[in-house]
Amino acid sequence: MEARATESCAQVTEALVAYGLSADVAAEIEAHLIPVTFEKGAVVFLRGTSADLVFWVLKGLVKLYLPTGESSRTLVDLARPGDLIGFVNEVASRGRYQVLEAQALTKCSIGLLSREHMARLLSKLDHETVVRLLEHFNTAWSRLFVRYVAFIGSSFRERLEQVLYGLGERFGATDKRGILLVPELSHEDLAEMIGSSRPMVSKLIADMCTEGLLERSEKRRFILRPKPALPAASRPELNVRAGSNGNAQEANKHLATLAAASGTATAAHRPLPPRNGVRNVASRSAL
Repeated sequence: MEARATESCAQVTEALVAYGLSADVAAEIEAHLIPVTFEKGAVVFLRGTSADLVFWVLKGLVKLYLPTGESSRTLVDLARPGDLIGFVNEVASRGRYQVLEAQALTKCSIGLLSREHMARLLSKLDHETVVRLLEHFNTAWSRLFVRYVAFIGSSFRERLEQVLYGLGERFGATDKRGILLVPELSHEDLAEMIGSSRPMVSKLIADMCTEGLLERSEKRRFILRPKPALPAASRPELNVRAGSNGNAQEANKHLATLAAASGTATAAHRPLPPRNGVRNVASRSAL
């Protein structure tokens, strides 16, 4: 690692202004950032290390991990220029420490600022700005909470699609074939992001390529294709076959009569209830 005297902080300033801070406060925070360069693959910080510093990504991409055991971890997110990292921490008797781990996906530059200095700068904010800042962080955390709760109840195929299309929104570049995912992510990276094995990810990617939703590009990049819209005839609410006389209303009445007469049989075909908080997904081909 080596410090650089000058580094572009435009993305950080934009992020701070988006948080509701004034341009003056954003410029003051930017002026106190100490840029440090990390080579590709270098560790930015580890779980359990002191959380006395705030980290802002200035250039490059950073992987954020949550260690889940002695030798396992989950790839939580990718941070891009302008993103704040190192803010997920806990307080113990030994002080405040980092919960996540950060590793440079590419050669990157990160601005460092002491938490104490950051607190002094934010203490100068007026009441209305503080309220807007709290509302912004509350909204951000709420979205993350909803996202991860939905993620837990999804199949591996659904998780992979969520991850890929989410990366497309944040890191995608328009390509004549679709959306090019700029980060070079391996199958191991994607497996860590959806909590599965590498062979499972390879199978799911092959399935998506066969279905025309994904294409392989140069290096380890992928191209996302837009999901095809379902034709009207295949939509569930319209998928009712008419009787021999072509009258769809008569067919609907017939189905309703059968359903009323065989309520017990219908109940027997309902999905099994959750067991220990886990959905029954045995019928999903992705699993």
